[in-house]
Amino acid sequence: MKIRAAAAEDARILAVLNPHVHAIHAAHRPDLYCVDPPEEELTDYFASLLTKDVTRAFIAEIDRPVGYAVAVIVRREENPFLQAESFIVLDQLAVDPEAARRGVASQLIEAVRDAGRLEGCRRLLTDVLDFNEGAKAFYAAAGFAELKHVLEQPL
Repeated sequence: MKIRAAAAEDARILAVLNPHVHAIHAAHRPDLYCVDPPEEELTDYFASLLTKDVTRAFIAEIDRPVGYAVAVIVRREENPFLQAESFIVLDQLAVDPEAARRGVASQLIEAVRDAGRLEGCRRLLTDVLDFNEGAKAFYAAAGFAELKHVLEQPL
């Protein structure tokens, strides 16, 4: 398996791999997630995202692209409540189901960790929706611990 940095010209690859994970979100929360976003719009979105200075993205390949991770570097100044810090946020992680359970996601997360370390980050953060039991189990096995709970209430 090869993990490589993603560039703007890789936007279509991310757009093609995205539905594998996005469909889970759209099925459980159609009030939040668009169902079947057009590949062209996804490609444009990822192309824009991949040009930002704070974005770190990686593609996993096993003869072909089989997964990706997109993360964002956050630098926060000190304020009366919080200390200054830099951290990296894993925003998206997607793996083709045909490549599942082959260490793809774990290696992508390691690439994100390495990128964060290179940027002087002291933490890696991500979030997962409560319905996604598989993702919660994966992240726990990968060493993530719960940090906070976000609550919602329909109005």
